[in-house]
Amino acid sequence: MALQTQIALDRMPLEQAVRIAASVAPHTDWIEVGTSLVKKYGMESVRRVVEAAAGVPVVADLKTADDAAFEFSLAYEAGASSVSVLGVAADATLLKAAGLADERGGEVIVDLMETTAQRRIELASLLPAQAVFAAHVGKDAQHTGADPLALLGPWSRERRIAVAGGLTPDDLPRFAGARDLRVIVGSAVTAATDPLEAARRLARAAAGDRP
Repeated sequence: MALQTQIALDRMPLEQAVRIAASVAPHTDWIEVGTSLVKKYGMESVRRVVEAAAGVPVVADLKTADDAAFEFSLAYEAGASSVSVLGVAADATLLKAAGLADERGGEVIVDLMETTAQRRIELASLLPAQAVFAAHVGKDAQHTGADPLALLGPWSRERRIAVAGGLTPDDLPRFAGARDLRVIVGSAVTAATDPLEAARRLARAAAGDRP
């Protein structure tokens, strides 16, 4: 089974994000409206990218820490298919996020950034099987060489997993054979001289071809 890919749009003007979304949509499984775009442009960024994506599902990377019912509702109403919540949030927030995702027929992504090993085990027991667990090394921590795979453990074997944190198409062979894995790639595509060709290269790598 080919890996799934998710192209993250971050730290750019909204018009540029919309252009890239329209260009790369045929070559990816998901498009992400990054936290930086949501903070700068609000739900308009989600609506615009959803329109540009032309049917490719869109993730609103809200990284919700509280008030999940309100924030998730905003994103789903703007057309997002998936919304993220922080794994370090309270159990009540995580359960509310998962419950709302189920009610809306959407997806919840649990961002594992800065969670402890014990917390990840707790989350795997707490949340339903359809929740996606994102092993994520944050932007500021990427220079340390931290590996998102280090966040996984035995608890992850039967879970839906995403990995993120400075990844490029050249990293995808590391994940070959994974059962249900989504690889999130941002600037390796969006900051490329030719984002469309970079997206095509990512798709080839996900399919097991030479990137």
